[in-house]
This record gives sequence, C-alpha cells and structure tokens, in this order.
Amino acid sequence: MKNTLILSLILSVPAFAGTSQVVTESSPPPMTQDNTWDWFVGGSAGYLIDYDEDMYTLQVGANSPWVMSGWSVALYAEAGWTENHDAFDSTPLLGGNADVDLVPITFNAKFEHLITGGLSAYVGGGLGTTYVDADMRTAIGTRHADDWVFTAQVSAGLAYHVNDNLELFGGARWIYFDDPDFKGVSLDDDVLFEGGLRFHF
Repeated sequence: MKNTLILSLILSVPAFAGTSQVVTESSPPPMTQDNTWDWFVGGSAGYLIDYDEDMYTLQVGANSPWVMSGWSVALYAEAGWTENHDAFDSTPLLGGNADVDLVPITFNAKFEHLITGGLSAYVGGGLGTTYVDADMRTAIGTRHADDWVFTAQVSAGLAYHVNDNLELFGGARWIYFDDPDFKGVSLDDDVLFEGGLRFHF
C-alpha cells in the first residue's frame, strides 16, 4: 500500500509538470511598450530664394518611440552646404568679387502626423552653428576670413512613405544665420524649398 502510494505520486509529477507547461505556453505574453528607435539616413537638395543658390544637406537620426497628441517625434543631426555671393558689402571690395561657403550643422526635432495611407505632414525646427568661409578678391589683393555663427531653422512639408525603408519628402524651411565677426558681411535669413529622401534601417 505504501509502495503503491509513493509510485502513484512519482508518476503524477510529470503529468502536473506537463499540465503546467501547457498552461504557460498557451497563455498570452505580457503586453510591453515598444521602445525601439527607427534609425535613418537621408539627404535633400533645394533652392534658397534670396541667396539665389542651391543648398544640399545630409541627415542622420531616428524616429523615437514617443508620440505627442498623434504626432510622432524624430530627432536628427544635419550638415549642409551652400554659397552666398551676395553676402558681402560691395564697398570694401573696390570693384572685386567675393565668395562665401556656408556649412550649417544643426540638431533638430521633427513632428510627423499621418494623413492617409503613406502620406504624412511634418513640422520641425533646429538649432546649431554654421561655418562661414569667405574669400574677398579686391583690386589690392585677396582677403580670407572664417568664423562660426549661430544658426536656427524651422521647417514644414509633406512626406510619403513608399515602404518600410524608403521615405520621400518635400517642403520649405526658414533659416537664420547670424553675422560673422569680420566686417562687410551680412548673412541674414532665407527661405529654402527642398526635396529629399530618407532610408530607414
């Protein structure tokens, strides 16, 4: 009798273990918040209205898991390049000419809201600095000057997500450049119309 009872208990252990395993496997996994970051690289090409120059940018950043009132949040760094041949006061040039290269580097936030299908609207802004490299050629020689200046921008436009990896966008941005320390230069602000793409990893 004693041996029969012990044998019954030993044989029942795998049955209980199997039953417990089935319940565990069939129960749904606990709900967890998606905290992943969707990384991307991209670039744009556009036209500055007042400068009458092309501008090109490169971007690297990520769509965050944060959502604010239906607007998804992305953070990215951007580097650009453009020229401004009209930034110099003609008086110190004495009949010569001038070239200025601008390399803006900004850190930005973008807020995007889905409209329909793959189409969405975005607004954003950023702060940073711009490297100003100037060459002024005059009747009495060439003068070179450079400086780093404060830069700010705001942007708005539309984006179309072709698939999970490819995004096309187009819009406008207002860019403010502070004036450099050297005299005879006024960068002021401008409006850029642009189009570009981003590749999501």
